[in-house]
Amino acid sequence: MNLRRLAALCLLALGPAAASAAPVQADHVEADLVAEHRGLLPGGAVNWVALRLQPEQGWHVYWRNPGDSGIPTSLQWTLPAGIEAGHIQWPYPHAHTLGDLTNYGYGEETLHLVPVTLGPAWKAGQSATLRAEAKWLVCKDVCIPGKAALSLELPVAAQAQADPAWTAAFAKARAELPRPTPGWQARFAVADGSFTLGIGGMPAHADRVEFFPEPNDLVNHAAPQRIDADGNGNLRLSQGLSSYFVEAPAELRGVLVLHQGGKASAWQVQAAPGTVAAVPQSAQPPAAVAAPPSGDASSPPSMLLVLASALLGGLILNLMPCVFPVLSLKALSVMQSRGQSGDEARRQALAYTAGVIVSFLLVAALLLVLRAGGKAIGWGFQLQSPAFIGLLSYLLLALGLSLSGAVHFGTRWMGVGQGLTQKSGSAGAFFTGVLAVVVASPCTVPFMGSAVGYAMTQGSAVTLLVFAALGLGLALPFLLLGFFPRLAAWLPRPGAWMETFKQAMAFPLYLTVVWLLWVLARQAGANAVGLVMLGLVLVSFAVWLWSRRGWVAGTLKLGALALAAWLLWQPALVPGPATQASVAAAEVWSEDKVAELRAQGQTVFVDFTADWCLTCKVNERAALKTEAVQKAFRERGVAFLVADWTRNDPAITRVLERHGRPGVPLYLVYVNGGEPKLLPQVLTPQIVIDSLTP
Repeated sequence: MNLRRLAALCLLALGPAAASAAPVQADHVEADLVAEHRGLLPGGAVNWVALRLQPEQGWHVYWRNPGDSGIPTSLQWTLPAGIEAGHIQWPYPHAHTLGDLTNYGYGEETLHLVPVTLGPAWKAGQSATLRAEAKWLVCKDVCIPGKAALSLELPVAAQAQADPAWTAAFAKARAELPRPTPGWQARFAVADGSFTLGIGGMPAHADRVEFFPEPNDLVNHAAPQRIDADGNGNLRLSQGLSSYFVEAPAELRGVLVLHQGGKASAWQVQAAPGTVAAVPQSAQPPAAVAAPPSGDASSPPSMLLVLASALLGGLILNLMPCVFPVLSLKALSVMQSRGQSGDEARRQALAYTAGVIVSFLLVAALLLVLRAGGKAIGWGFQLQSPAFIGLLSYLLLALGLSLSGAVHFGTRWMGVGQGLTQKSGSAGAFFTGVLAVVVASPCTVPFMGSAVGYAMTQGSAVTLLVFAALGLGLALPFLLLGFFPRLAAWLPRPGAWMETFKQAMAFPLYLTVVWLLWVLARQAGANAVGLVMLGLVLVSFAVWLWSRRGWVAGTLKLGALALAAWLLWQPALVPGPATQASVAAAEVWSEDKVAELRAQGQTVFVDFTADWCLTCKVNERAALKTEAVQKAFRERGVAFLVADWTRNDPAITRVLERHGRPGVPLYLVYVNGGEPKLLPQVLTPQIVIDSLTP
């Protein structure tokens, strides 16, 4: 029992009733209703009561925007007639971090203030009982939903009489409430994958700044907040957008916390959409203002390292199955043209490089435009479109049929792109580079992901520069061959084998088409796959007719291609709502399902989880959804079951209690149908993989 509780009991013995009732002790949280005064004033006066929550050390409850996971605290009032309770007045929160997730809440005793008013029917001398059901989520390395039925009986008084047991606590809570901004001008913008807030007219300086937005799906809560400020009260704050961001609000509300000299002041910010002016770096004060939402922000990588990663990633793209056939045939064209002049070889190498880099820049520009319009996308965003998957399937099938010898689009085209134009070899080389980028779009390779990820958190200039480096890496082998002809001596000599090799290269393209159809099935279903397969038949028919002359053949070719294109715009190929799919299929847990699988001698992994569980989400990202774990599940035939405790389920609760867990996460592994292994609450990929061994 703390000193404040002891003081309250002493006051109860010595004088009028203290403005609180007995607290409720729940799992890791103490909760009760308290009042600022010993009585309630009638006649429409505002009376302040509060839900007091005191988590145990190391645990926390949640703010109105819980961040990456969690549930905000709520109150459901049951009040006598003529008494009304307002909304919770939220003190400014604190950031809590676990893994790569950041949440907003309270780890110490907190009073959630609520205004209460009494109507004219209430008179001094009466007594009123305030009842409320409080619900919260308390988390540490495990999350436990909690609730309590609370009540507080108070007399109706003619005059206010402060309760000294709670005077200091109410004063502290009131000081932590965000205040209206005194004439500040606030604007916000969403562009280039970032949220930016600009404020003018602020106090001249602060040691540290934090911003807590009220919308949950606006920013990536774990991303660092980048701050520019000058000595004239102007501030510019930017942070990466959430991966769940859909649309910018018509008006932004949030809490700005200024830390100065060990003290904090909170301000309620209301910002309208608009242009956010830059703050000159030269005007930034010596004591830099910084505001990572929580924890330590790692220093950003050097630009040179990012560009080197992009260059190396582009170089590795040359070895990917979807790109390799095109580039192998480009190498064949280099071998066939060994006798051409050095100037011509260099021109074609530069044209090919230009085609690759320009295509990468166009992809980057389109990506930036879409992200500025509110789309949360990155590299490979094209594959989120069923129509694009269908179009890419058409292209790769036509190219594969050409390599197989079903049609000859012209000897120059057989240089892979050289015949897309008959104007010159350089123009053909340029379109070869374009084609290489198109077929590379489904691929992601080492080094590429980190470079693109960094680029999308920066401005447009950096993004374009990184994508240009990717293009240079993809084009580099043929650029070197063009400027250093002696390198071509390492290539095999031309011969009859080249035709066989060319035809063999069609099969990786056919396999890529099969993979694209599988992706389409996962994304849009069987009807979409049926339409695209019909389109593939039409494309094959047009390819078969390609070398035939006459108006009948020409009409049939154009008709087949037009019909194939028309199929891509049918409703079955229009993207629907996004669905979350894991690499390994997950089944819904039930005790009967577990018993059935164990009787068959199958290894079963059960994930007891909930959408609001912070640790669960960290484990999903850091362990369960990693390729290493998913591969181990596939290779060992593991049945992956999910027991979702987002809503209360008595059957799941019984299993949790049976294994001594008050809440999720809980991970059970039945190796070859044996007795369950209990895994730690914080997982790594190796822990999961090792657990599958008898």
